[in-house]
Amino acid sequence: MAETYCGKTCAECAQKETMNCPGCKTGPGRQLGGDCELAQCVRNKSHETCDTCIFRGNCGTLRGRDSMPDQRRRRIEAEQARQAAIARRAPVLGKWLWFLFWLIIPSTIASFMTHETLGGAIPALFYPGQILNALCHLAYGGILRRLASEDDEYRTAGICSLIAGGISVLVALIAGPGETPTWTLLLTLPAAVVALFGEYKEFSAHANVLRDVDRDQSEKWLMLWKWNIGLYAGMLGCMLVLFIIPLLGALAILAAAIGMVVVGIVKLVYLYSTAKRFREYPTEGV
Repeated sequence: MAETYCGKTCAECAQKETMNCPGCKTGPGRQLGGDCELAQCVRNKSHETCDTCIFRGNCGTLRGRDSMPDQRRRRIEAEQARQAAIARRAPVLGKWLWFLFWLIIPSTIASFMTHETLGGAIPALFYPGQILNALCHLAYGGILRRLASEDDEYRTAGICSLIAGGISVLVALIAGPGETPTWTLLLTLPAAVVALFGEYKEFSAHANVLRDVDRDQSEKWLMLWKWNIGLYAGMLGCMLVLFIIPLLGALAILAAAIGMVVVGIVKLVYLYSTAKRFREYPTEGV
């Protein structure tokens, strides 16, 4: 039986020693885990070697057999370089994404403290809540900007977070506890647009840094953004319906609000799993 599928002699292969190759049929041409296109083609057509194939004379894959070891070596080197690059980035991403995850807790507490219902009932909580809210926005935006070294989308997300957070805190401090005056819409609406754009950039950045590590999780971030923007668009539509059919509009707004809560929870889960993925990424030898 021939030692290779394509007719080459292993002893004459220039890459055999360089790549420490055990031989075609136990190395790159093996049935399980082998990456040789010629070997896969031979097995798929139920041949022993390329010699018995009627397409041998015009086979472009066979003609390129001499360059295959070099191509394989380049693929291995590229994969090793990719993994080394991820390993160098993993400690930074794991650390700061973990901080982002834990910032959700004080941010949620601040939202309750500054809510118009609770703030009106217990005014003493309002201003401490605003201070905590401002600190959370500052920290969140600062961490996103810190991550800009890993993906430039984080920088834009951080700037938007700082701007939107600053405007919302300023409006709340001017208006005070209780009901929010109508004029504040002139500031809160632009702030909401900036925050939404910043969230888009943040989701995109999470997807980008995960693309070479966990493609499925990367796609989940992009899908979550589509759900997020869809709910915001739905909320605007529900407000229009509210003026025409009040009961139906109110129910639709409630459904959209519940959807936004669900998206927020899913974001928290994704942020945890993303941080965990980088924290556990092997970095030995880097």
